[in-house]
Amino acid sequence: MRRELMTLLHEQGSADSDFDSAELIYGELIGNLIRHARGKVTVGLDWSDEFPMLSVADEQRYVAPIISLPSDPLAESGRGLYIVKSLAKDFALIDGGSSGSAARAILPVKRRPA
Repeated sequence: MRRELMTLLHEQGSADSDFDSAELIYGELIGNLIRHARGKVTVGLDWSDEFPMLSVADEQRYVAPIISLPSDPLAESGRGLYIVKSLAKDFALIDGGSSGSAARAILPVKRRPA
């Protein structure tokens, strides 16, 4: 799926876009799903605006932490959402209550002019 996403972004995105950051954002969000999600997950891309929005959702309710670097600089986890928030044009965690939770990141890839 990563290859398909990146192919689409390169085909539709302008040359001055930050494709490396977009790929890193994807990897961090998917990695979180693999490590933490229970049940059905959904991954989507909405490119109806100038910049695409990547969304990942699962059926598990997620209480959002404070998004910051871990206090232990040698910690092997705990910085993924900080990286996503730092690289995305915008980032949000959405608590859907009993329907689960979602993360939405606006990728730093601008649509190529038509």
